[in-house]
Amino acid sequence: MPDNPNQPREYDAVLGGQAPPPIDGLVLGGIEGVKRCLDSNSQEIKIAALSDALKYGREGQELLNQIVLTETGVLQWVAYDLLFQSSTEDEKQNLLQHIPLQSEAGVDYSNLRNLLASGEWLQANLETNEKIQEAVGKKSQTYFHYLDLIDLSQTDLRTIDQLWVKFSNNHFGYSVQKRILLEKGWLFDEKRNHLSHLYKPNLKDRKDRVFDIYKQFGWIASTFESSQFTFEASPMGSLPMIPGKEIRRRWYYQIPLIIRSDL
Repeated sequence: MPDNPNQPREYDAVLGGQAPPPIDGLVLGGIEGVKRCLDSNSQEIKIAALSDALKYGREGQELLNQIVLTETGVLQWVAYDLLFQSSTEDEKQNLLQHIPLQSEAGVDYSNLRNLLASGEWLQANLETNEKIQEAVGKKSQTYFHYLDLIDLSQTDLRTIDQLWVKFSNNHFGYSVQKRILLEKGWLFDEKRNHLSHLYKPNLKDRKDRVFDIYKQFGWIASTFESSQFTFEASPMGSLPMIPGKEIRRRWYYQIPLIIRSDL
């Protein structure tokens, strides 16, 4: 028992945000303090509160579960990610069935989820292409230009990326591709959505840059259209990628997505 019961304990939420708390400030302990912070108008305070929720054991997990089931947008994704990261492997498998499938364009991503859950990676790659075309309003066309991808909403991009990341255990996904390129010394100019503004200082020639990316993700070989494709042998970050020849400038497909700061 603490000497002064009016002093906050470790992990307790203190209204007013001052440290140390004001003498006349209201101290909310435990999970109730987290819930009170979730009523804030500040997104940053809400996200911080969600991160604190797991410190309160089962109560915190139940609160995060409730957020996943009832909220939308960034808050839902933060709650889901926190639950996923703190779960056992068996719990993760159950959580994958409830992964958020948000879309600002009204796209149904349930079939993409089912294909990834079944490990049908190449079929999921084709489905990803079709769903992106639908999300950017090009469903009725036989092709779309790579710059059309700028119109893909953050919500839809996040949904597609996290489906790939979660079901592949961080082996596939746009954010995985972005992380790998950053680690390999690539630099992004987020104000320009063009391959010439994804660059590597020691590679001056544009063809050299393109070849470096292809080689990194194994896009040079035709294994992605082959029945010999296996998850184990595929380079990390190799999927998703644009399939077929009907897409104009198809090798530029990922670039407007990878360089986005909201990925």
